[in-house]
Amino acid sequence: MNPFVPTEDELHAYVDGQLDATRRSDIEAWLAEHPDQAAGVAQWRRQAEMLRTALPAYLLPANPALDPVAVRRTVRRRRQRRLALCASLLITLGAGGMGGWQARNVSLAAAHPPMQDALEAYRTFATDRLRPVEMDGSHANALESWLSGRIGRPMSLPDLGSYGFKLLGGRLLSTSDGPAALVMYEDEQGQRISLYVRPSTRFPGDLSGSRQDNGLLAKYWFRNGYGFAVVGRADDPRTSVVQAAIPSAT
Repeated sequence: MNPFVPTEDELHAYVDGQLDATRRSDIEAWLAEHPDQAAGVAQWRRQAEMLRTALPAYLLPANPALDPVAVRRTVRRRRQRRLALCASLLITLGAGGMGGWQARNVSLAAAHPPMQDALEAYRTFATDRLRPVEMDGSHANALESWLSGRIGRPMSLPDLGSYGFKLLGGRLLSTSDGPAALVMYEDEQGQRISLYVRPSTRFPGDLSGSRQDNGLLAKYWFRNGYGFAVVGRADDPRTSVVQAAIPSAT
């Protein structure tokens, strides 16, 4: 097997008779072992002959641009530029698509602040001293299983004991996209903080943020077709601490 492999430029130089005897002999030996490449080189040679026949030197003034070598080199460079352009367009379109979704989400969130229903749920039930939850938190596993089954995704109820809050319980609420879960936590003074999970296709891709609304502070995020919010009093410094502690994968 001949270890020599010529470059494309060397093959063109071979066709145009611009190689010395040693190099030409190497290429002829290589072509003898590679019939497909030999067929391509033969086609180049025929094209060169056709150009020379169609553009005889005595009919036209000398023009380097019409030289068969220059013509093939120009075609090759154009093909390389087109490939580079296609690659750059694919990269641009990919980046633009991601940016478009993000811009759309930010614009939509500005026009319609997310998780308003989570804030309203907190206002309604966090102030209810008689029946803030449907199922109390004494059976956390059962509560977790019940809520997971109704909203259609696994729920892992975080332990907020180290922040002074214990699990009070949870309840189901109705939204236009399906059942939502409201989980309530309470400290020894009766202050409450909630975790709210609802199905949502409003924001494709990932979106997260926080907002204040009439004394309440909400941290929210959207992922895999669901919206999440942790809501508490804005004047309680523990609210932002708990919001930061609850992982977005909850």
